[in-house]
Amino acid sequence: MRVKHYAQGKFYVIQCPEGTRVVHRSDLSADGEAIPHDHLVVLLDGEEVRIPADPPELLPMLAETGNFGVSLVGEPEPDVDLAGVACPDCGQDDVNWLQLGDGSETVHCDYCGAEFALPVTTVVPVVSTRRADD
Repeated sequence: MRVKHYAQGKFYVIQCPEGTRVVHRSDLSADGEAIPHDHLVVLLDGEEVRIPADPPELLPMLAETGNFGVSLVGEPEPDVDLAGVACPDCGQDDVNWLQLGDGSETVHCDYCGAEFALPVTTVVPVVSTRRADD
């Protein structure tokens, strides 16, 4: 299983051992602020190990060093898929809160818990009016 994790302005693709699962949870504080508790549950030597998504740098660090059976796939890179995207339920547009699912075009909003599809971008080709012999 591969997961995409956002930390320090970049997305990291992380290979996880078979049987790993992602747990999305957000609790609300008394003043309505979201308190994320997302984590990976990794099977290691027959036991479940919980790796929290907070602090965000933890999972990439573990993946870079190969700890807990997770490993980094490729180089971290900024992801433009979320540019301009906002959650249709709560309006959250902070990329820290909107995470792409593994291998899908589904976004999970950690703020309110909504799952939604990314808007389809239309690419319009630009045709030159110049003739080839100009």
